[in-house]
Amino acid sequence: MSDISLQLPDPRQYPESSPSNMLIHYTQSIVNARSEDDRAMWRASLRAALTEMLEREELLSLSVALAMVTSQQIYRELWDALRDAAERPDSGRHAVIFAVPLVLVIGSKGKATLPERIADVDTLNALFRQHGLFADGAEVFLSGKLLHPDNVVGIHSAQIYRYTRQLVDAARGLPLELPAAPIVAKDEGVFLRYLLGVAIREDGAEPPVKLGGNVGAWGVPVMKFIGEQLKTEGVTLFPIPRPPMPLMQAIVAANFARLEVALQVFASTQIRQLRDQGQEPVAIMSAHDNGELHITVSATGNEKDWGGFVWPLAAQDDVAQIETNFRLLMAECQVGDVRVVDGVQPESRDGIPLFFTADDWPPQPVTLQ
Repeated sequence: MSDISLQLPDPRQYPESSPSNMLIHYTQSIVNARSEDDRAMWRASLRAALTEMLEREELLSLSVALAMVTSQQIYRELWDALRDAAERPDSGRHAVIFAVPLVLVIGSKGKATLPERIADVDTLNALFRQHGLFADGAEVFLSGKLLHPDNVVGIHSAQIYRYTRQLVDAARGLPLELPAAPIVAKDEGVFLRYLLGVAIREDGAEPPVKLGGNVGAWGVPVMKFIGEQLKTEGVTLFPIPRPPMPLMQAIVAANFARLEVALQVFASTQIRQLRDQGQEPVAIMSAHDNGELHITVSATGNEKDWGGFVWPLAAQDDVAQIETNFRLLMAECQVGDVRVVDGVQPESRDGIPLFFTADDWPPQPVTLQ
């Protein structure tokens, strides 16, 4: 049933086939192509089909195709093709819609509300230009509004397609009513917000914004500046800015980053609590049939002071990467006992979310309903 050396299984389920869906047919043909010429042909066909759908705002057809994929590989190929069609025009002057994700680690003894925006937006933009993230002379503007993930996810691919091709200046941002979202904090929490930006790329010019990659020398000064801007009495704040990314990519990467930081905060707090009691922590990972990973940090003989963490798997999350990152985190925390439960487990047992602790080892078989 279980073994310390086991690898965590992927609990997500995919349809066995989707033969009638044109987008999936094209995507499957890309994956199975026998030559680069064939692969290029199928990619061109997929892009053409996606472009037509984006022009007509056929969002339901796009959603259905993404929901009917037969594997994560197919999903990623289709998603990348959708991003390419929406965000990258073939030629000409166009807008680049991007976002800077902010992961905010917050501690507060009482209830506190942080500001909903970076007030000094001119200095914010100057910092990004000073550190080479915005090209010299390029028309770029990064808004200081802190946007809630739900509002950013609501900007659909057809809108990005249209704005990329129709916006003529950067300073006014996107023509959408996107309310700033203050963070209400109590105790300890990890939050995600986005700063949204627009840049204009001239035909044949170098990119106006440095997108993706790692956080470089700019990270510390930007972190300090944001910390000062959002400073709130009675609150400890650790802001973690991520690199600017194309909007659709930012949504995927930022959610993963928030969960990763939240897992680090959970694990370090729980490990410290157990060690303060003179107990050695045990970390246990399990995969569940509702598409979640459950992680616990507990100690043998201590039924009370264990903690659980839930990682709801998004479509592009890599289970093996999550497990590897967690094992590395445990190694840094000098936790040598990391265990993986064999097989996919049910979401709950007797109506209670199912978590395995050190005292459950080896786990008793649980029947999938």
